[in-house]
Amino acid sequence: MGKLMRAAITKQKRFYIDKLLQTGLFHDSAALKQWTVSELRREYEQYEYGIRMKKRGE
Repeated sequence: MGKLMRAAITKQKRFYIDKLLQTGLFHDSAALKQWTVSELRREYEQYEYGIRMKKRGE
């Protein structure tokens, strides 16, 4: 994998890990680092979807 691609993936993982830690649902960044970008993104999107639905009253 090229250096730029690896850097982009690392940056994306860091973004999702930081966002998930900010939710308060996760407390162990070491465990989240083991997840793939897809897993992190899916978990974050599920959290965001839940927040949007709660705001809409659904």
